[in-house]
Amino acid sequence: MGGTGSNSVGADSFSTLTPTFFFGKGLGDLPDDFGWVRAFAVTGQVGYAIPTKSSNITIADNGSLSADNNPSVLQYGATLQFSFPYLKSNVVDRNLPDFVNHLIPIIEASFATPVSNNLGARQGTTGTISPGMIWVGNYFQVGAEALIPANRASGSGAGGIAQVHIYLDDLFPDTIGRPLFADGTTNTAGRPIFGN
Repeated sequence: MGGTGSNSVGADSFSTLTPTFFFGKGLGDLPDDFGWVRAFAVTGQVGYAIPTKSSNITIADNGSLSADNNPSVLQYGATLQFSFPYLKSNVVDRNLPDFVNHLIPIIEASFATPVSNNLGARQGTTGTISPGMIWVGNYFQVGAEALIPANRASGSGAGGIAQVHIYLDDLFPDTIGRPLFADGTTNTAGRPIFGN
């Protein structure tokens, strides 16, 4: 949303609309002969980011005008994941430590390519490759990923990101975790404990 950040840190004054197509496929429906391969999943998304303002006009101290285009950008990416919880509960129990049975190793690739209104822009496709790990519990999950630039245009230094997701619907199923519009047949029971 435009105008929600500070100009001192480069926040845009305009909004960007991004219609996005998401997809995903778990391999659990493969025949039993595929064994541990059934614990893999792939996800992805393709979006088209459209700024609500085509350019920014700035006035220099000497009174000259300059315009910077706000390009439309194709945003796309994918993940490859391996679910130890699914491996244990639906494929084979390898008697791994409980901590491992809650892990989901993941590798994510995310890219952005300016596709229109980018005349004179030097920047082409940018992106990151992000290997990481997610630990999934019954009431929360914790994840961490490295952020590695995919090419020179994306930067030269690696970084990282961490997230904590709290399952409010499981922690508070009778209050803030309830559906706003329930039809009476909605099951509000929490997630089953892994391995049961």
